[in-house]
Amino acid sequence: MPMKKQTSSTGTLLSMVPLFSKLSPAQLETIEQNSAVIKADKGQVLFLEGAEAKGLYILLQGQVKIFKASSEGKEQILHMLGPGEPFAEVPMFQGGVFPANAMAVQPSTVLYTEKAVLMRLMERDAGLAMAMLAALSQRLRQMATMIGQLTLREVPARLAAYLLLQAEEKRSDTYVLDMSKGHLAAFLGATREALSRALARLEDSGWISMDNRTITILDRGRLEALSEGDLKLK
Repeated sequence: MPMKKQTSSTGTLLSMVPLFSKLSPAQLETIEQNSAVIKADKGQVLFLEGAEAKGLYILLQGQVKIFKASSEGKEQILHMLGPGEPFAEVPMFQGGVFPANAMAVQPSTVLYTEKAVLMRLMERDAGLAMAMLAALSQRLRQMATMIGQLTLREVPARLAAYLLLQAEEKRSDTYVLDMSKGHLAAFLGATREALSRALARLEDSGWISMDNRTITILDRGRLEALSEGDLKLK
């Protein structure tokens, strides 16, 4: 993969990464100076399932999907990443292999830091290690909650949970979906037809409104009840 030296804007982007949110400017500068920036074209694979996890990736610009593929070619999207999101941190710290594949969905810029570099920096600076551990623990709790919401219920409930999660992350009840409907269907473990029906039913019920990929939540209470399994969509 082609690598380019970081620009001066990389430090600013790093300061907005949740994993590094508790780091000081000096700590952020240390991370920046010991990392590489990867420019990935649309469709470019960043890593494959089963390969050794040797470093941490952070998406600075663009969009990356984390997915598994069956021998028949069926794809299950596990996560769609936006700017500021880290990935591969768990297998890297565990010293294992990547549990899934990563591919750029659109032209993307990714920061890559080797595990050896991170470990050396953390050994030198206990504050950096504790700050990263706190942020990583919080992220794992959020992921566990999301997995429970998106995998243990029927498609309408999974969709409601996802729409509420997006509203929480974007801090607005009106937002643009961060992935295509095809990718969203794969992420929710549904067919495109099932997703389209669920979206249409939510809109017909007056719980949301849609304008292309722009979603507006109109009835948060009913969406929350649906996502928790306390309400069925008619």
